[in-house]
Amino acid sequence: MHTVHTMTKQKEFIGTIILFSLLRIILASTMGLMPQDAYYCYYGDHLALSYFDHPPMIAYMLRLATTLFGKSVFTLHAADFLVTSGTLYIFYLFLKRILSGEALRKAFLLIVTAPFITLLCVNSTPDVPLLFFWALSLLLIHKAVTENKWHYWLLGGITSGLAFDSKYTAVFLGFGLFLFLLCSKDHRKKLITGQFILFVITFIAASLPVIVWNIQNDFISIKYQSTERASSMSTGFQFQPRLFLGYFGSQLGLALPVFFLLIFRSSFDSIRRLFSRNKFETNTLLSASFTVPFFLCFTAIAFIYWVKVNWIMPVYFTGAFLAVAYLKTDKIIRWQTGLSLLLHILAFIELAWMPIPVNSDDTWWGWNKLTKEVKTVKDQHPGYIVFSDDSYKTSAALNFYLPEHVYGGNLIEKHAFQFALDDRNVQSLAGQNAIYVTSELNKRKRQDEGKVQDILQRYFQTVSPLDSIILKNDKGIVQRKFAVFECKGYLPPAGTKLHP
Repeated sequence: MHTVHTMTKQKEFIGTIILFSLLRIILASTMGLMPQDAYYCYYGDHLALSYFDHPPMIAYMLRLATTLFGKSVFTLHAADFLVTSGTLYIFYLFLKRILSGEALRKAFLLIVTAPFITLLCVNSTPDVPLLFFWALSLLLIHKAVTENKWHYWLLGGITSGLAFDSKYTAVFLGFGLFLFLLCSKDHRKKLITGQFILFVITFIAASLPVIVWNIQNDFISIKYQSTERASSMSTGFQFQPRLFLGYFGSQLGLALPVFFLLIFRSSFDSIRRLFSRNKFETNTLLSASFTVPFFLCFTAIAFIYWVKVNWIMPVYFTGAFLAVAYLKTDKIIRWQTGLSLLLHILAFIELAWMPIPVNSDDTWWGWNKLTKEVKTVKDQHPGYIVFSDDSYKTSAALNFYLPEHVYGGNLIEKHAFQFALDDRNVQSLAGQNAIYVTSELNKRKRQDEGKVQDILQRYFQTVSPLDSIILKNDKGIVQRKFAVFECKGYLPPAGTKLHP
């Protein structure tokens, strides 16, 4: 009887994994181009040691995919899905080392059914390679700590460095290991061994592309991701419950309520246990070391600064180990699975038919339609360049589809992220004619800066509005609008400063 029950559970477990894999394949196939997809594909088209706002691993991943299978939206999302599937497999291998039986099954299902895994499968971001190397690092670090073999310390350092080459938050991998060794009586002595030093050296060696690039570029990327964000927090330092509620609500959706709330509970229980000097079992202490500091750090920041939905994704891997201790029955897992299934069905409906309009330029709809309209305008104005200034979104999307280079907002001294670094010498464009494209949403957001035409006239001899581009769905309903201007005789500002 027990064997039959176990087999039934195993079938449910495998069936759930297959079901959510199929759902993610469908969603990845349905998903259109997101601005982030286009932007990081632009990275891949211009390979470098690193980039303005992120390390290079996402660029290498997408460049490999597009080289092998051609440049298309499907290729990008197929790469996201395959890498994330590899992440789940590696994570399962890690879980098998620290859990078994029902606890292993529950912990893995918490991750498999979490919507953030789906997000990784349908949107190309640095989090895709980050979580792959994060899971691989956890596996190797656990082997290094428990088996104390040199090659695991070496490989763990390399993969942790590759995680850093994916996203700067990977510093929490090194910090988590240091904290674990410091707090563990059984493993503390490893801090002064050659194995740990080897880990540190290989971590730094694997991170060299990012380090070298930042040295060459006056640490502009690290400054942007650290000191500039910290400066914006301090200058506007005030308690903002609205920001925290946004963070809290977004994580409830990203991991689902039960999982996220259990991370909260387990984090505070771990701190209380630490101060009461109750001994931690090795796997519990290791999981807490990689979860609690990372989680509480960004939770605290959320009271004064907008914490994006993807920033704390890595904590859920080791957080699953901590959370599963509170799951005594299958009822909550089944509830989470059912809720996740419902959300995936709703996501498919939204992606396929968009019954709820997306009032943002962060959308998967319309970029290919916009490109066709812009190409028509450009064909009517031979020799003109095209540029936009909504940070990177429109420029990146147009660059994805158009064979000609599309410029960013640094031409008119606006933020342009990586485009500002790639097109530093705007003086060489003096006298150039241009087509300027911006969404109506972007126009409205910048009303306090003045009228778009007035701004453009500071940088061009003449500026004339052209017909707006209006994008409609199959039912003829207007979904997006873009303003278009003909700009003649570019006047680069004297002493143009780099303005990412």
